[in-house]
Amino acid sequence: MIEKELDKLVQTACLSQKCRVCGKPAECGHHLIGRADKMLRYDAVNIMPLCYECHRLIHDGKINQWDYCLPEQKEFLEERRRMLCEGLDILVKHYMPEKQRVGITGFSKVKVI
Repeated sequence: MIEKELDKLVQTACLSQKCRVCGKPAECGHHLIGRADKMLRYDAVNIMPLCYECHRLIHDGKINQWDYCLPEQKEFLEERRRMLCEGLDILVKHYMPEKQRVGITGFSKVKVI
């Protein structure tokens, strides 16, 4: 129940802003890193205000969201992803025997951009 209220709050906060892509009044907040990431789901740095049309174009793959996010957003989210991936590398190396790691490459090489 609290997640629903927080989602609503995040969306409402974007309504007073302009669409980052076209400049029209924003109608929704787009999660740069998907909502499944509970650590970033409600973080304002992870939200980009958009109009519905531009939001649809991003989800359809016709607009690259990273071209329109603020430099500090990109930097913060890339650092967050790097830290997460380094943690996964450590877990894999620590808990998975060498022969089971075949085909698993370093997660830390993954980039947000």
